[in-house]
Amino acid sequence: MLSKNKIKFIKSLQQKKNREDLKIFVVEGRKSVLSLLNSAFEVREVYCSKSALKKAPELNTLSPIIVDELLIEKASGLKSNKEAIAVVNQIKSEEIDWQKIILYLDGISDPGNLGTIVRTAEWFGIEQIVCSDECVEFYNPKVVQSTMGAFSSKIPVVKGVSSFLDEKPDFVKLYVTNFEGESPKKLAGITSGVVVLGCESHGVSDTWKETYHSKITIPSSPNSKADSLNVAIAASIVCFQIKQG
Repeated sequence: MLSKNKIKFIKSLQQKKNREDLKIFVVEGRKSVLSLLNSAFEVREVYCSKSALKKAPELNTLSPIIVDELLIEKASGLKSNKEAIAVVNQIKSEEIDWQKIILYLDGISDPGNLGTIVRTAEWFGIEQIVCSDECVEFYNPKVVQSTMGAFSSKIPVVKGVSSFLDEKPDFVKLYVTNFEGESPKKLAGITSGVVVLGCESHGVSDTWKETYHSKITIPSSPNSKADSLNVAIAASIVCFQIKQG
């Protein structure tokens, strides 16, 4: 049964403070809930409709409670979710492996952009993402939804720029996106290193400019009127280039 109090509780997880205090988050929609299968996440509760269970019998693995579609719609933060919703325990990200490629996201504030970058990194097999303290929270429902299921296998590490640089070994190369730099083809075939992407409005923080790094630029058409490239699109180009070696 999805009671009024339970609906109120699930709705409260739309708020960052409640997610952080309770260390839980909400996963919405049949496909996203299905991505929890065989993941490292501990699922507390799953609610789904009869129609969702008919479309995806494997949902039974998560021991769902079957409820009316209208109740799921009331509990969900999505406008069109009538199929499934889950309450899930948060888990800590793994430690940074400096021997592998790292995408460092500096101040990405848009949930859709962060979710899309996580999804893109998973698609291309980029194993590590680190977010600055200023980035939007990974467990934000809009981020989770935008990953299209990739959230279950790729959990970003959160670490401030200064502490990240203090920990970075000297042998790990830095590649910082910039309006003036080398072609992203320079990234082709790298097997380790840090590629830094900043938000469209501010770019990367000044701290990176004080480091020894290679500048990477995604060139625009000479006739382009756009003042910047969407960071999620830039991340897609970067990930593609890395895999061209």
